Amino acid sequence: MSGPLDRISRLGRTWAINTVNSAVYALSLGRTTWHEGRYSAARGRWDNWNRTFSCRPTKYVQPTTEEEIRAIVRDNPRVRVVGAGHTFNGAPLTDDVLLSMDRYNRVLEVDRAGRRARVQAGIRLRDLMPQLEQQGLDMRLLGSTNAQSMGGLVASDLHGTGRDNGFLSEQVLEVRVVNARGEAETYPRGHPHFRAVFGGLGCCGVVTELTLDCVEAYNLERSIRIVRRDWAEENIDQLLAEHQHLSFYYLGGIDAENVRINVWDRTDRPARRSNRWHDLSGELIDMLFGGYLVGLGPTVKAAKFSSRIAELFFKATMDNRKTVYASSTGFRRRLYYHHDELEYGIPRASFRPCLQELLDMLARRRHVCVVEVRFAPNKSEGLLGPGVGRETCFIELAPSLSRDPAEIFEEAETIFWRYRGQFHPGKVTRATPEKMREMFGDRFELFQEVRRRQDPDGKFENAFVRRLFGPVSAAPVAVGPPGRAGVHSDSTATPAQ
Repeated sequence: MSGPLDRISRLGRTWAINTVNSAVYALSLGRTTWHEGRYSAARGRWDNWNRTFSCRPTKYVQPTTEEEIRAIVRDNPRVRVVGAGHTFNGAPLTDDVLLSMDRYNRVLEVDRAGRRARVQAGIRLRDLMPQLEQQGLDMRLLGSTNAQSMGGLVASDLHGTGRDNGFLSEQVLEVRVVNARGEAETYPRGHPHFRAVFGGLGCCGVVTELTLDCVEAYNLERSIRIVRRDWAEENIDQLLAEHQHLSFYYLGGIDAENVRINVWDRTDRPARRSNRWHDLSGELIDMLFGGYLVGLGPTVKAAKFSSRIAELFFKATMDNRKTVYASSTGFRRRLYYHHDELEYGIPRASFRPCLQELLDMLARRRHVCVVEVRFAPNKSEGLLGPGVGRETCFIELAPSLSRDPAEIFEEAETIFWRYRGQFHPGKVTRATPEKMREMFGDRFELFQEVRRRQDPDGKFENAFVRRLFGPVSAAPVAVGPPGRAGVHSDSTATPAQ
């Protein structure tokens, strides 16, 4: 249990980070946020986006050609790859070579008639989408953070929330991968190596290029609804049938009667010429309630009061108000409060009892926490990930880092496991190889087979992936003490949790 001094320190740090990020966002009129990993040459240190993990690599390299990437991999005994650093675990950390893809970030070819685009893996969504839009193309579904790189999204098989589509892997036709020997090869959808890199956290090689299966550009109508929780859950099948994309936001730790629903649907209505002021005000209001009134609230009673105020405000100003966006911008969010995330996918049919257990746990622990609920069909082409092999409900806990979330994460993960949960590769986890076999069965064994072929000597390993997947060799796996998989020797700074 953390003491009063730790709580005060966390409150101060979180308040400062939220304030600085909000000021940067507001002063740039919504153009800039500081929500990605950064390398400081002066300190020789890389930090992830929410400053919970860091490392001091012996080399930090930013290649611009595939030949450079192949040489770096071939000539070094240990290599980890990093994109945007929008990660919640120790997957990128290394004491050896950290290979940043930030300068390998071009659109290489666009086939307008065939609706295909070949892109380098380091390109960020915020740079890719405008270039596709200029060609009249888009993607079926995106995540909510446009700072992420395509290669990083492959490593965790980006998922969204959708009635008909749910994953990045179903929108990719080919991937080009550099193995541990520095050899590059292109794999089509359906090939075992293609399937293994999605959700594989970079353990099956360095993804250098992707060929995207695009669609005609379209517009999205987005709205927010505040509804009674019991009504939403009783009518979930109808809501999923009526809307192409929706997500639910619960506030755990208090007895909240209502939930917020975000809804996205395709529309023929024209997009507003500029949504900047609408988005700017909405993001800052979300930060006010999520990052301060709830996240920094000193008591559960205060959080309940502020959440009720937030409900009334959203009901009065945003409830069922429809705003039309170009699809390239309709899914994104820009401003995030300082928080951590644990996310699992569970069978869709189990979502109500699992969610109730999680909410009961948060109430018993008096830990106020945003809980997001999303859904996706059985469309993933990957081997590992929260939504592979079944219709899925994703449940994510996103507590403010003003309070240590370690205990609620540990108990929540145990609940997820009871409901056959499958972990999100980009989020907090204490899973072990034994637990991975239990989650994914033959999929995990096929992933390990591909991993051994691509990296027989463990060049792409670090302590996090060894704890999660086991070493690439067949040697017995030594599992560390309980706790967050990611607190390991490759890290040169203690995580904030």
